[in-house]
Amino acid sequence: MMSELILKKEFIENWIKILLIISPLLILISRFIGGEKFQYLIRFWDIQNYFSSGSGSTISNFTRLNFVMLINRIIILSLFLTVYFFPYKFSETQFNNFIFFTAFVLFYLLTKYLLEKLISIMFKSRISFFEINKYKIGLKNLISIHFYIYLILLLFNPISAKNTIVISFSLFVIYIFFTSSFIYKKYSDNTLKGLVYFILYLCAFEIAPAVVVMLEAFKNN
Repeated sequence: MMSELILKKEFIENWIKILLIISPLLILISRFIGGEKFQYLIRFWDIQNYFSSGSGSTISNFTRLNFVMLINRIIILSLFLTVYFFPYKFSETQFNNFIFFTAFVLFYLLTKYLLEKLISIMFKSRISFFEINKYKIGLKNLISIHFYIYLILLLFNPISAKNTIVISFSLFVIYIFFTSSFIYKKYSDNTLKGLVYFILYLCAFEIAPAVVVMLEAFKNN
């Protein structure tokens, strides 16, 4: 029985280590694919240049760079949910939980994108949706890089689960606030109606899901 527990512990440690190696490899691949453009993603103060091609036209939402960074985002987010938020929520092994959360995160992102797409069609704002989504994807790519560094710090300097949840949620809200402010300043119509729509979107699609996750995580820790 003891040897089985040791093997399980070793397995859990190994698969996490493998993912922690895969993540920076994906970042390096992104750097190779993005070329000089990738430096603008890291340099937040100069991030405007990241969203334009060499000719000055806007880049597509569906690029190899965004695809690789999406995989990295899913890995990092699923690791957080598995290791710190819901370590044994759906299975006795963390690896099985990781597989579940990977599928869940992918499903959530796809559903969210389709809902936003539907809303943009209903309100006849598909062009604005494309432009706003372009910035959201780029900024969340940047966030995933920062959260990888944060995850490494947590693994080598462990703190209590509840403190990790609070700190992680606080960092997420701060990032969402600055990301949303950046987008709002670029595409707001400076009307009260526009501000109300923006706040409703932010609460419904970004903050509310994070609050639900945080509250559920507290119940399980």
